[in-house]
Amino acid sequence: MTTSGKPKVPLSIWVPQCLADGDSDAKKYIIIDNKLYDVTEFVEDHPGGAAVLLTHVGKDASDVFHAMHPDSAYEVLANYYAGDLEADTKPVDAKSENSANFATEMRDLRDKLRKEGYFHSSKLFYAYKVLSTLGLCAAGLALLYAYGRTSTLAVVASAFIVGIFWQQCGWLAHDFGHHQCFEDRSINDVLVIFLGNFCQGFSLSWWKNKHNTHHASTNVHGQDPDIDTAPVLLWDEYASAAYYGSLDEEPTMLSRFIAESVLPYQTRYYFFVLGFARFSWALQSLIYSFNQGALNKSAKLNLYERACLISHWAIFTYCTIAWNSSFYNMVLFFLVSQATTGYTLALVFALNHNGMPVISEEKAESMEFFEIQVVTGRDVTLSPLGDWFMGGLNYQIEHHVFPNMPRHNLPKVKPMVKALCQKYDIYYHDTGFWKGTMEVLKTLDVASNMSLQLSKKAF
Repeated sequence: MTTSGKPKVPLSIWVPQCLADGDSDAKKYIIIDNKLYDVTEFVEDHPGGAAVLLTHVGKDASDVFHAMHPDSAYEVLANYYAGDLEADTKPVDAKSENSANFATEMRDLRDKLRKEGYFHSSKLFYAYKVLSTLGLCAAGLALLYAYGRTSTLAVVASAFIVGIFWQQCGWLAHDFGHHQCFEDRSINDVLVIFLGNFCQGFSLSWWKNKHNTHHASTNVHGQDPDIDTAPVLLWDEYASAAYYGSLDEEPTMLSRFIAESVLPYQTRYYFFVLGFARFSWALQSLIYSFNQGALNKSAKLNLYERACLISHWAIFTYCTIAWNSSFYNMVLFFLVSQATTGYTLALVFALNHNGMPVISEEKAESMEFFEIQVVTGRDVTLSPLGDWFMGGLNYQIEHHVFPNMPRHNLPKVKPMVKALCQKYDIYYHDTGFWKGTMEVLKTLDVASNMSLQLSKKAF
């Protein structure tokens, strides 16, 4: 017995039981630092969303927990303590042992970097980033106000600048959403809502619900929402097989048309679809905010989010109508601004993980968190201008192993992470922008060919 009076049980006994209990009606357990927690009553109240917690029911969630939570979260966690676990003494194969040793050194590196201040942000850097980004908005709208009624070229230029402003707001909202700047998380959230909801038109709660799960189960089929883009795009053999396998024996005309005449040719329309990405995400944000509410169930946060989203579209609509002289220019301003953001966000997002290995849920069970983050990520080596364009997400691997590290410190830790990967023979992919984009297109092409074969078999 432990000092708390709770039994000490071997890990190999609890984990299978937790997995068996993973349905909606049974108890739900997670393991953190060899301690068992019954989170059955906490799932729906989890501030980061229920989905991310459910991906780790019955699993050791230690590394995910440490990567995405502040020390204060231990106080909440203690309320759900169920007992201590003994270390598992079951023999492991050489590959699993190598992955475990790599994870141990990554944890040691994280602790070392924390002590050396790498997780402390430069407030001057973020002040510069916020002010310079808002400056883009001011420049774009000033150009539209001054020349929108007389020059179509000015309308296009203004729309492009506003589109880049939204993209850069996305990177900043991402930084603050990961609490990279302030230790007081509430300040980060206020800035996320200002930059995300008000400036960009994307809901904080909608984004966190997706993004937290993405970080916890990166490129894991059936869990990572970022690769679940059917029936618009299919990224891997798992998604292709699942989509075509889900078709009824008598599919609708629409589903059959998509399966036979759309998905097998996705490489051809990929770049066309990207232009609609920004508007699609903004629409999803509105629907989520008004249907689901705030992620942490706060009525105050929900009201703040909705007010900012409505204000965003009200101001954008006013500027589009009042500062353009013709209906043609209004439509032009709308389409160019939306497409600019769609392309510049989606091209970066695709480079982050698309074309990298997609892992089955079964395989993910046997892999350490840090190994999954490394092998599914793609770093992109760029100039300082490229770093600015990609918002630091070109250091995707470093961001995923240390998600709350400020972006300005990621280039400094890249050689350290890369060296550990080389030491343990963990595949670390580092490439250029255009080569990475070609890798994404090749992946789409492979999935397209598979879709073509599956459609022939299905019909």
